[in-house]
Amino acid sequence: MADELSRADKSSLAAERGPVNMSIMAALVLEPGPGITREGLCRRIEERIHLLPRYRQRLQQPALGLANPVWVDDASFDVGWHVRRSRLPHPGSTSDLAGFVGDQASLRMDRARPMWELHLIEGLSRGRVAVMPKMHHALLDGMAALGVGMILLDPAPEPLPVDEPQKPWSPRPFAMSRQLARMATAPLTRAQRLTLDAATRALEASPRSTAGDVWRAAETLSELARLRQPAPELPINRAISASRSFAMARAPMTAIKAAAMACGGTINDVVLAAVCGMLDGYLREAGIDPGGLDRDPVALVPVSVRDGDDEAFGNRFSLVFIDLPVGEQDVRARIAKLNARTTAAKRAGRVAAGSLIIEAAGFGPPLVASMLARAGGDRSPFNIVVSNIPGPQFPLYLGGSRVLAAHPVIPLNPANQGLSVGVLSYDGALCFGLTADRALDPPVERAAAALELALRGILAVR
Repeated sequence: MADELSRADKSSLAAERGPVNMSIMAALVLEPGPGITREGLCRRIEERIHLLPRYRQRLQQPALGLANPVWVDDASFDVGWHVRRSRLPHPGSTSDLAGFVGDQASLRMDRARPMWELHLIEGLSRGRVAVMPKMHHALLDGMAALGVGMILLDPAPEPLPVDEPQKPWSPRPFAMSRQLARMATAPLTRAQRLTLDAATRALEASPRSTAGDVWRAAETLSELARLRQPAPELPINRAISASRSFAMARAPMTAIKAAAMACGGTINDVVLAAVCGMLDGYLREAGIDPGGLDRDPVALVPVSVRDGDDEAFGNRFSLVFIDLPVGEQDVRARIAKLNARTTAAKRAGRVAAGSLIIEAAGFGPPLVASMLARAGGDRSPFNIVVSNIPGPQFPLYLGGSRVLAAHPVIPLNPANQGLSVGVLSYDGALCFGLTADRALDPPVERAAAALELALRGILAVR
């Protein structure tokens, strides 16, 4: 049996050409524990992979390329091939981990096999370990990203039970709904219950209809992009190489919320204010006066357009363009400007771009970024992709070990995007991941230093 590729699948595969690599990744840092071993990870996946049949399928290209590729079962599937073990050189610092992530982000997935990997990274300081899921963006059709988290992680140290497959492996629709229903019978905290409810709502849409919504929103945004003034030329918007670098940062959620409240903005406004500060410092490092730009840099950003209880992280977003006031040095004024611009964009986006359903992991922007860049002709309508991903505000566990941080790795797409910013809110903190072209000048470490400085300034606001 074979499954046709959706238009979103085809777009993700087509975008991966030249120096563009469409692998989605995350760096999960975990506390020490005996349950995190390569063998344990293999067992976990074998026990739960029937919930996501796509993860045992590979691409099949018809002979002579006379038809589109399709998804087919990988008859030689071996979970052990997909689960890798590595060890960082002593002393196993955060920079060492970032270097490993950058190396892996430089490598494309093997299209002859199911396009995912899981890396166990040992040797971090203080006995910690890291786990890095890696998958091709084409696997994120529909709710697959949500499923990856459900397969790997649990909301408590004790793993939640999973129903065994009712029959031997064969292609069938996603089985995540049944697993969520089983989880609903377990004792959960209020925060866990809200997350489970949000995941259940996410599955109300079929993968195909979700992919269609993404495509239609991208087409509409492309039309809007043609009407916009081109984004200014910045050092981060030059032709990229095939090699990647990576950097990480964190900020406490309580202080972020306090800054947002003090300035009359939202958490998303504060995140964008931090990105503004990062670009301000980075441009100065490159010898450019941010106040001398003829127009503000532009970010492609997903913003929530969901109504209702803010405590549930939800899954309805609209992708919008936000002009970033990098020349504004006052933090309060910067947040206020961003709040006004984001509010206006959300109102326009709800009508003009529609409500874009993005899987719970929130990886919408990389899929549509190249289409939007093409819509702008020689000049792109945006300078940087910022994926602010709302996540659970309670700890998750793997093999009994608590996940301490989770930093997203967002692909560089299109080929003139030298820097992207991923942000995941998780368990009382914002986890930043900066993905960059390794040839970026100044390098990503200077952008990370500027981001840290911007965050310190924001957290001082009362």
